[in-house]
Amino acid sequence: MISFDLSYSQIQLFLLLISRASGIFIFTPFLGNLMIPMQIRVILSVVLGYFLYLTHMQIELHVPFTFGNILLGMLGELAIGLVIGYASSIVFVGLQFAAHLIGFQMGLSLVNMVDPTTSNRSTTLGIFYNFIGLMLFLGFNGHHWFIESISKSINLIPPYGIHFSGAVVTHLTKLFGQLFVLGFQAAAPVVAVLLLTDIALGIAGRSAPQINILVIGFPLKVLVGLFCLGLGLYFLPVLFRGYSFQIYQNIQSLLMEMRQ
Repeated sequence: MISFDLSYSQIQLFLLLISRASGIFIFTPFLGNLMIPMQIRVILSVVLGYFLYLTHMQIELHVPFTFGNILLGMLGELAIGLVIGYASSIVFVGLQFAAHLIGFQMGLSLVNMVDPTTSNRSTTLGIFYNFIGLMLFLGFNGHHWFIESISKSINLIPPYGIHFSGAVVTHLTKLFGQLFVLGFQAAAPVVAVLLLTDIALGIAGRSAPQINILVIGFPLKVLVGLFCLGLGLYFLPVLFRGYSFQIYQNIQSLLMEMRQ
């Protein structure tokens, strides 16, 4: 017969594992997408938490079963999902940053729309790059990495075992810097061609003052930009693939650094 202390301990473990599983359905790309109904994400969190509980039900908790301890533990479990979501969203935010740079040079940043995945205002080119990144990420089975990382994190970081050190903060800061590196790398070819187009238009305007540069410049830059974007889509999967596989390495490194 199971004692009440063991029952309370198992209930506490079950709640904590559900909180850890729900972290990836809140903060990570695709799985935490706002377009997915909240009810579906809650059901998936409970199902994944139940499977994690069946796999790690032998874990013994030595923390009293109180409301404060459970709340503190659930916040710590959600923090693990927050870190995983932060590490994985760097690539997608970097792509949107590249799209903003390209759109500014093309003159397409004047009109903003509501991004359905984040409910934030963004340019049409930024939304386009975001969906391209999601499709490529799903093609690499990147969404499986989140579930695998959550499962492995239980052995690395047991419940109530999370620890934020200076190494974690330093790593998160470096990931933030990679956002701009990815954005500039993805936007550099198109921006360079558009800058050369501006120089050519400037030379043409000085050599032939009768040409109205303002009239022909805007449609010409849009045409050149769209042509370069079409060519860039051929090389984008190669660039995105390298950064996508780096997501998994960053997640594993952060989980190792959050161990006590």
